[in-house]
Amino acid sequence: MSHLVIENLRKTYGSFVALHSVNLSVNEGEFLVLLGPSGCGKTTLLRAIAGLDMQDSGRIVHAGQDITTLPASARDYGIVFQSYALFPNLTVAENIAYGLKSRTYIRKNGASSTHQRVHEMLSLVGLPGIESKHPSQLSGGQQQRVALARALATSPDMLLLDEPLSALDAIERVRLRSEIRNLQKRLGVTTIMVTHDQEEALAMADRIVVMSQGHLVQVGKPRDIYESPQNAFVANFIGRGSWIRADELGSLAPSDLPTDSLCFIRPEDITWHDSSAINMPSLQVKVDKIEYLGSHSLVSLSTMSQSQTLILAQFSSQELQARPLCPGSSIKVGIRAQALRPINPS
Repeated sequence: MSHLVIENLRKTYGSFVALHSVNLSVNEGEFLVLLGPSGCGKTTLLRAIAGLDMQDSGRIVHAGQDITTLPASARDYGIVFQSYALFPNLTVAENIAYGLKSRTYIRKNGASSTHQRVHEMLSLVGLPGIESKHPSQLSGGQQQRVALARALATSPDMLLLDEPLSALDAIERVRLRSEIRNLQKRLGVTTIMVTHDQEEALAMADRIVVMSQGHLVQVGKPRDIYESPQNAFVANFIGRGSWIRADELGSLAPSDLPTDSLCFIRPEDITWHDSSAINMPSLQVKVDKIEYLGSHSLVSLSTMSQSQTLILAQFSSQELQARPLCPGSSIKVGIRAQALRPINPS
């Protein structure tokens, strides 16, 4: 059931159109990720939902209520920014309790419940006992957990996350993204997150909204977005891949593909051809470069055709130990027919 409905939302800044008549529905309890490059409109859309930037036209309905013109203070959400936005002069407890001072919360729960709620929220985000510390005494990951606790303290109906992990180091990002996702599942709160990180989106989302130049270019489950991109922008933006004409594939080309079709291939769908499989179709390629990445290596290959099309393959480190490669060598590769995705590159 749609918990948040956005209809024909448009937002401009002077002559620049940030959002082009956006239509989107978010299900109750869903973790939705708005994904796209800088300037695509994802943060503008999130801020419009929050009431921080009013749209030029369109409609927003939250839990059956039209909130299109409501101020941010009257909307039922918690929000976390990438910069944490904690008050440096307040303790952790005071930061979390800040939103609990509202008349609505006190009327519902009583003034004496604030201390207990702060304790509950710190336990929820895995930081019990730090009530008296100030933000400057915490690591980036701890500060973001406090910001998350503050956003959830009032039991909002919706949680908005504006690139909450981008200021953290790589290890802390992976750890905290898992914690946020587990916490969201546990609470069942409808969540919308903005990010430009494809891996983050794939790991956390129930559904991903890929945005480009103020448009929603594809909406779907992470696996569908990755495995079945609807256009060249999505194919190139999500993960890695290569483009090759059907006529360069030789015996690997499916019979139903026109020779001038352009196919998109993911690196993991390219296999090192087994020389013992004599009757298996294969493609002769030359090794240009090997990029070691720990558990696997990305290998740049070029076709033997006149165009010398570049293909990116992914081989496990274990495989490369058994069958070493070096730039300049020639090998045969195989590609599953189902992995060849005919897509218009324009």
